[in-house]
Amino acid sequence: MKAKSRPQKRGEKFYAFRNLLKCGECNSAITSETQRGHIYYRCTKKKGLCSQKYIREEALAEQISDILQKFSLPSSWTKKMIVELDKDENEKFRADFSFSQNLKSQIKECKDKLDKLLDLQLSGVVSTEEYSEKKQKILNQKIEISEKLKDFEKKGNRWLERAKTFILEANQVQIVSQGNNFEEKADFLKKVGSNLILLKQQIKYFPRGAWKILGNLPPFAAEPRSGEAENEAENLKSPILLPERDSNLPHSY
Repeated sequence: MKAKSRPQKRGEKFYAFRNLLKCGECNSAITSETQRGHIYYRCTKKKGLCSQKYIREEALAEQISDILQKFSLPSSWTKKMIVELDKDENEKFRADFSFSQNLKSQIKECKDKLDKLLDLQLSGVVSTEEYSEKKQKILNQKIEISEKLKDFEKKGNRWLERAKTFILEANQVQIVSQGNNFEEKADFLKKVGSNLILLKQQIKYFPRGAWKILGNLPPFAAEPRSGEAENEAENLKSPILLPERDSNLPHSY
C-alpha cells in the first residue's frame, strides 16, 4: 500500500512529518526547517513562550518506527491468521446458507398459503371478510421474513472481510516500520494513533479503535509456535474487534 504523494510547489522542500504533531507544552504546531543539511522539527511557539527543543528528523523517524512495531504483524503470523479466518469463513458460509434456505422456505410457505387461501375464497369456502383478514396476517408474516432475509444477505460475511483487511494492514505496518519511506510512516502513525503530540522530544499518542487491541497483545515472534496463530486469530475476532458487534475496526478500506 503506497502512500499518495502530497502536492508540492516547484522548489518547495518536502518535510514528511510537518503538520503531523502538536507541541505537548503549548499546543502549537510542530514545524520543520533545514539547517546545515539536516532536517529538524520544532515548536512554532506561536502561542507564547515554550521550552521545547529541536529534534532531528532521523530521531523522529526512529521513534515512529518503534511505535508502529507495536501495532504490526510479521508476514508469517499474517499468513497463518488469514488461513484461520478463511476456515471460519467457510464454516460460516455453510451455516449462513442453511439459515438463508430456511428463511426462503418460510417465504415459499407463505406464498403457498396465499394461493390456497385464494382458491378457498374463489370456491366460496371462505368469505371475503375472512379472506381479507387471513390474507393480511400471512402477508405481514411474509414481509417480516423477507426483511429478515434481506438484512441477513446484506450483512453477509462483512465482519470476516474487514477482520482480514485489518490483519493485512497490520502486516503493512510491519513493512513500513522497517522501511525508509518517511511519508508512509507519517500516514500510518496517523492511522494507528490520535492526539499526536511531541513533548521533551518524545512522541505521545492514543491508540485508535481496534489498533488498541493489537497494541495490547504480547510482541509477536518472527515465527508463531504451534497453536499461537490460531489463538491470536481468536483475539482479533474478539467482540471489541468485530464490526457487526462494535464499531472499533478501522475504516480505511
